[in-house]
Order: sequence, then C-alpha cells, then structure tokens
Amino acid sequence: MRILAKIAAGAGILALTLVIVVAAVLAGAASLYDYRKLELTAGGLRRDTAQYVRMSDGTPIAVDVWLPPSLAAGQRVPVLIKATPYWRGYGFGFLGKALVELGAIHPPGESDIPLLNRRGYAVMTVDTRGTGASFGAQQAPFDDREIADYGELIDWAARQPWSSGAVGAYGFSYRGMLAVDMASLGKRSLRAIAPSFDFTDLYLVVHPGGVLDSYFVTAWGAQTAALNRGAAPCSGVICRLVGAGPKPVDADAGGALLREALAAHGADYDMDACARAAPNRDDRICSSGKSLTDVSEIARQKAIEAGATPIYAEVGYFDEVSPAQAVRRFQTFSNPQTLIIGPLSHGGFESTDPYRPRASGADPSYPRQVARMADFFDARLKGPPAAGGDKTVSYFVLGKEVWRTSRTWPPAGERDEPWYLRPGHDLSPGAPDPQPGADAYPVDFAASSGVLARYRSPVDLSKTAYPDRAEADRRLATYDSAPAPAAIEITGDPVAHLFLASSSADGEVIVYLEDVAPGGAVTYLSEGLLRLADRKPAAAAILGDPLHSYLAADVAPMIPGKAEPIAIALSPISAVIAKGHRIRIAIAGADAGNLERLPASGPETFTLQRGPASPSYVDLPIVADRHGS
Repeated sequence: MRILAKIAAGAGILALTLVIVVAAVLAGAASLYDYRKLELTAGGLRRDTAQYVRMSDGTPIAVDVWLPPSLAAGQRVPVLIKATPYWRGYGFGFLGKALVELGAIHPPGESDIPLLNRRGYAVMTVDTRGTGASFGAQQAPFDDREIADYGELIDWAARQPWSSGAVGAYGFSYRGMLAVDMASLGKRSLRAIAPSFDFTDLYLVVHPGGVLDSYFVTAWGAQTAALNRGAAPCSGVICRLVGAGPKPVDADAGGALLREALAAHGADYDMDACARAAPNRDDRICSSGKSLTDVSEIARQKAIEAGATPIYAEVGYFDEVSPAQAVRRFQTFSNPQTLIIGPLSHGGFESTDPYRPRASGADPSYPRQVARMADFFDARLKGPPAAGGDKTVSYFVLGKEVWRTSRTWPPAGERDEPWYLRPGHDLSPGAPDPQPGADAYPVDFAASSGVLARYRSPVDLSKTAYPDRAEADRRLATYDSAPAPAAIEITGDPVAHLFLASSSADGEVIVYLEDVAPGGAVTYLSEGLLRLADRKPAAAAILGDPLHSYLAADVAPMIPGKAEPIAIALSPISAVIAKGHRIRIAIAGADAGNLERLPASGPETFTLQRGPASPSYVDLPIVADRHGS
C-alpha cells in the first residue's frame, strides 16, 4: 500500500507539473496574441482591418476588410460583401488567444474568406445594425434602416483605394436575404448577388403552411438574443475561456466601444414572442408597425427586378421552406438567375441525400460550392458589366445521382399525374374510385418527423436527415401504390388535393411523399402542410405560396364534420422511384417537437373522402420521357 501511495503521489506531482508547464506555455502564447498582427499583402497593406464606418444617421457599423495576399501596390480588385447578425468575427478569451498563437485554431474569420481572397476578391464582412460590434438596435429583422445601411456600405466599398468599384454580395440564410435586399437599393456598383439557403417570404419561414414552426422561433429567438448580448452560442468554462464575444474593431483595444455597442442592443426585438403574437400574414410584428411580409424579399420584388441584378443561389431539398421559395423566386422574379437545387444541408456543409446520407454524388464539398460561386462572380465583376442574362436551374436527381439543367422549373416534359387514395389504403393513378368511401384517421399527436427535421435546419445547420420512417409511419394514415413495374421519375412540385373533414374547428394537415423499398424501409422525399383555418384559396398568386393567402380576413374555422376540398403544396423534389419500390402518401395531423400543436388540446379525427364526387389525390409531377426508364 505504501508503494502504491508513493506511485500515486509521484503521479500527482507529475500531473501538477505538467499542468503548470502547459499553463505557462498558454499564458505566454496568450500574452503574445494580437489578432491585428496578420500578414501583409504583397503591396504592404494589412490583410485584415476592423473598423467602424459611420452611417448617415451617425450609427457606427463594424466592418472587416480582408484583402487578397497577392494584392500588389496600387492594384484594385472587386469587393464581395457578406453581412451577418451572427458576428462578423469572434473575439477570443485567454485560451482562444493561446490556441491561435500556437496555430491550433484560426484567427477571426470564416472559411469562405481565404478561398475568395485567393480568387482575387476583397471580402468585406459586416455586423448588421444592432448586432455584433455594430451600434444601433432593430425593431424587426430586415427593417428599412438596416437595409439602407448597405446602400451606404456599398458606396463606401466602391470608393476604397484597393477597390475596382465592382461590388457583389453573398451569404446564406439571413446573410443571403440581406444580399437580395441590397439589390433593391439601385446601386450601380452592385453587379451581382449570391444568396444561398435564403428565404424570400419570412411569414412562411415562421409559419410554414400557416402553422407556427415552434422549434425554430424558440431556438432562433434564444440564439439571437444571446448573440446580441455578446454571449457566445455555447456554454461552459471552456467556451468562456476560448471565446470572448464579438470581434472588436482595431481601435477598441480595451473593449469599451464594444461594451457600449452591446448595451444598445438590448432594445432589439424578441423573435419568439413577436412570431407567436402574429399568426397571420398581415399581423404586425414586435413594435415595428410592419408584418413579416413587409420585411421579406417579396416586398422588395419590383425594386430588385428594376436593377436586373444577376442572382446565383444554392438551396437544399430538405431545408425548411427554402427550396420552395427559391423556386418561386426563380419563377416570378425577372432577374437573370442561376439556381442549384440538391441534397445539401442549410449552409451547404453536408449532404442530406436520403439514399446515400454519408457520401453523395451531389458533392457537398464546401470549397467546391465557394468555387462555383466565385466562377459566377468572376463573369460579372472582373470585366465590363454584362447585359441581360438567362435563367437556368440545375437539380440533382435523388436515387439516380445525376445533375440535370433546365431553363424552367418544373423542367420540360413534366406532367402532373393524379394518384388517388383508394379503398384498403391503396394509391394508384388513373381515375377516382367509382364508389364513394371514406377513411377516418384519429390524429396521433405524438407523431413526429424527428429531431433532424427540416423545420430545425435554419438553426441546427448540418443536422438535417430523415432516417427510415417505417416506424414513424405507424402513427400516420398511409396509402401505398403497387410495386413500380419500372422506374418512375418525380421532378417538380407535388400538390395534394384532399377532400377532408375534421372533428375540430382547426388543425394542421401534413402530407408526406415517401419511397417504400421491397424490404419495408421508408425514405422521405418531400412534404407539405397547411393549417386548416388557412385553407381558403388565394385570390391572386402573388405571394410566397400561390395557393393560400394566410391573411387575417381569410381565416375561417372548419365546421366540424363537414368535408371540404383542401390543397396543399409539397416541397420541390426530383427523385427516381426504383423498379419494385412503392410510392407512399402518409398523412399526419402533428409533428411533435417541431410544429405547434393544433388544436392546442383535445382529440381530433380527420375523415378523408374518396370517390367520384369527393376524390382525394396527389398530383405527382412525372417526367414523361423518363416514366418507365
């Protein structure tokens, strides 16, 4: 025992000595750290500068400029602007400083910046008003003053001595929406934009199909509130030692300006509370006096079209409502557009191919995505402004692993083929069943699409996937086709037309499109949903959803027990149902953990009508020349 005690004591001394040595090394490294010590360009300019640019109303906005390492003296290069509410860069605590100085982690800045610098672009990152190290506050996201700042920043970027005067804007999600909004400002120097994984209609992000995306608004609201207070989106001692809030500007060595800016953010909106208080499209949010529609891209459509700014966008099939909205912009905005649709997570960092979730022919390599975007900017910013332009959409065909390109969406050759719900929970094309009938479905409120669902993607980024849904479907009403005698390609926008009665005055109907393999495994392909109170058809197809208005005046409770026709748009998809597989339509009335429960309490039963007078069916966009191929 005495020997073991001596060994333990010796080990303890050794461990303590090691801790002291490591602490001394880290302390020395941290004392040397200065993020302003970055390398110079070939022409002798600092590669990264952080400064305040004062807006016309006096508000200082925090801006970083990253110059290409190869920039020669007197050389001028195009500028790409990326604006964000999620901090343009991180400040570092004791441990973070030491790790940067030792080369274990990179200094402030995101991975796209060096890639674009190497392509010959200056990259300008911005903390949008009321966020990060910028001063000011917001009454709502994308308010007029926030967007107006970017007109001034575009002008500032165009007149810098290292700038060629040609400016582009890019980013994903909120950043992408800011890029689109910049195109509404009429700035001639803004010659192209690349918004990816963005949303044109904020109402349908917060209320897809009129149903509150409760996970998103709660998680995103908490995340942005923490960021605006200066708290990193993580917790624990290690997090606090590594990170120390938003990156300050160069002149703010003591952090006094940063603290002053963060104090001003306290007036920013509470997204969770605002969203819950505005269930209809035309409800005013927060204290802004505007609706979610008013602060969306679609509200600026005419101004965006007026400048004819070319748009490059990448979106993922399973990224909340982003693919449907990108397709809608492609169809309705007159700007030249290049649209890429594939199995990519929010932000494009991982594949979400349900057939090959870990290795996909879609190639989710982030550097390659940045390179494709840089190719787009090269053609528009590195020479004289190009006139005109075409629209093209490139889409990945799931299950076949090929890319195709079309000038339209849906592509030429697609035809909508009705597949009817039939007795025995069968599904088949042709004509409705000659005999009237109905199927009752008691809604299972425990049904869920899981913790990796599309409704979480704008917050959880790379965590979007749908494992085998065979077990989940046991809680739903399902209708299966016969095994396909040959492969069937579905490419376009499926639409469900249900003749449905509810036992309650309100509820939500979710329609899933799935692929059932011979062994019983179920692959998720698409879905659509609708709040029953929002079922009234839209008077004009001018908003983000061409089928429904979601206006307060159009809200109408169901008459319990009365069947009515209800149309539900499903998210765009391109997939091949293999020979021997079945097509499944699954119907739910809840998505626990993701969407709000409707009705808020009590049971509910759906009754789905069948027959010639009241058919229930789904229009599947079948590519005719590939049906049976």
